[in-house]
Amino acid sequence: MLLTDEVKAHIQGAIEHLESERQQAQHQVTAAQLHIKELNSSITTLQKSLNHEASPFRSFHAPLRPPHLKYANISVRWAILDLLHDSKAMTTPEIADALKAAGIESKAANFANNVSAVLSTTMTKHNEVQQLPGGRWELTENGIKAIEYIRTTPKFRRGCGAY
Repeated sequence: MLLTDEVKAHIQGAIEHLESERQQAQHQVTAAQLHIKELNSSITTLQKSLNHEASPFRSFHAPLRPPHLKYANISVRWAILDLLHDSKAMTTPEIADALKAAGIESKAANFANNVSAVLSTTMTKHNEVQQLPGGRWELTENGIKAIEYIRTTPKFRRGCGAY
């Protein structure tokens, strides 16, 4: 089908109009993202000042970070150790769900696969976990000793929001 010059001009005009709308929408999205970032920063600053003001002599373990973000700034291994220390034995998917609910972020298509790899390689190699019949994982004595030590470190306490 051959297009006339008039039809081509109309199509070209439509393309230019749509590109202009797209560019305007992109500017609006960029501005909104910047505004959200500024709001998040303001909220964080105010929360920190509120927490410091409310309790200048906070106890050693008083969290600044909400519980749903407890593991946002620590490694998967440390988070697994901490989680299993304070819970009953759990399956890999249960652990993965609990970690994500507590702030671990992952771009993995299946985060449970990452958790499985940490459990079955690093943590098993260090004899920190053992798998029970039925696929549940629990800490060994080495795992309990490891997390009890890790919890005393400033890096862990900062990562879990205890400072």
